[in-house]
Amino acid sequence: MKPMFRRTFALSAVSVSLCLCWGGAQAQQTLRLAFVAPPPVWGPIADRFAQEVAQRTNNAIKVQSFGGGQLGSLPQNYAGLRTGQIDMMLADSGTLALPKGGKDFNALFAPYVFRDHTHFRNFMQSPTFRAMLTPVEQEAGFKYVGYVSDRAPRQLTTANRKVLSPADMKGLKIRVPETPTILEVMKAWGASPTPIPAAELYLAMKQGLVDGQDNGFDAIAGAKYYEVQKYAMRIDYIQSSLVILMAADKWARLDPAQQKAMTEAVAETEKWASKMTWEVADKSLATLRQAGMEIIEPDLTAFRQTADEVNRSFEGKLWAVGTLQKIQAVK
Repeated sequence: MKPMFRRTFALSAVSVSLCLCWGGAQAQQTLRLAFVAPPPVWGPIADRFAQEVAQRTNNAIKVQSFGGGQLGSLPQNYAGLRTGQIDMMLADSGTLALPKGGKDFNALFAPYVFRDHTHFRNFMQSPTFRAMLTPVEQEAGFKYVGYVSDRAPRQLTTANRKVLSPADMKGLKIRVPETPTILEVMKAWGASPTPIPAAELYLAMKQGLVDGQDNGFDAIAGAKYYEVQKYAMRIDYIQSSLVILMAADKWARLDPAQQKAMTEAVAETEKWASKMTWEVADKSLATLRQAGMEIIEPDLTAFRQTADEVNRSFEGKLWAVGTLQKIQAVK
């Protein structure tokens, strides 16, 4: 090989090598995952999902999390999926009621619409759920990637009154989410639902501005509400989960192998996250007892009957007629 030819060949090889390296660097894409909960609460689940995605795509896809509402409120996040401002969301399944076309998902926050958490999980894997979801995906411009974690059921705590039946709730100021179904059921139970920002709830209970609140045992222990609450009633009245959503156009740009990797990452994360959720809930219940809270297990018959009456009043208003019946028919 002549010297000049060798030099030319060597330079060409270097150029090809540089191009390949540059192309490889450019091939990695970063997807922004938004969620509104504080990072310590949902962050571990988001991080585990990111690890699973990286592993299954050989680091071709990086998921970067933005928790605590850094990328906006829930409605802004849903809008961001359509406009491209965010790529993915980690959200409570009940929030599927917020985007365009999601009206029927208001039923997921209807108290006692689910018999228990097993019923809820079965619904989330059912043709009924898929039939409700398809028009929302199309109208709101996102892809449902999958169910990524169970959530502990919502319970009730109070500062100075045991609640054994709805009659015991008369006049209690209870902080709950500003969700129509929950607000109206609380009123029907005799309570006075009081809006308080979550960040201000501990102080509000300490100062007596509200008598109690509803949350899962994990959140109750994590926020140290046991310092300002005496009784915890196991009413299991709302069941939910966390789900992963992705902007439809971003999903369409993934090749089939990458799409498969994303759904597998969700499934693998769910095994870990749901197990962790129930372990934390059990430990939290023990923490509450050790801290001096009294755990009450009331007869739920009257709670359920009243909730059913309120839920029926929303038929044809918050969701289409027959939606509750379809959900409750899931085995």
